[in-house]
Amino acid sequence: MNPTIIFSIIAAAVSLGGIFIAIGVFKGRINHNAEVNKDQGEQIKHLASKDDLAAAIRRSDEMLAIMTKRAEEDRLKGQGQWREFHEILSRHAERIGVLENQQNNLIKSLDEIKFDIKSGFKQLQDELKELRKRT
Repeated sequence: MNPTIIFSIIAAAVSLGGIFIAIGVFKGRINHNAEVNKDQGEQIKHLASKDDLAAAIRRSDEMLAIMTKRAEEDRLKGQGQWREFHEILSRHAERIGVLENQQNNLIKSLDEIKFDIKSGFKQLQDELKELRKRT
């Protein structure tokens, strides 16, 4: 046999093997891509449609409007309660001030009465001493 023929046969076999390997790799890639496409198709089935997303956004906007309104109502109510609390506190402070003045006036009056009683007793004692001296 001729060495060129053997070499040609080996070269053809290697080329043919390379082609088969390339075809196998290409077929593997095709199968892999088919599986990926199938998985993505399953994932797409679970995704929301544009209408579903639009409805969810509308509902979210409605909830935001409701929550904003509620927060404003709560803020106004809190301000009203705060204002009422301070008015009550102010009225009580005025009442306490008036009571303090009345208490101070009462203490002064009691001190004056005490002084008057002491001076009255002293005058009485002086008058009794005076009477004893005369008798």
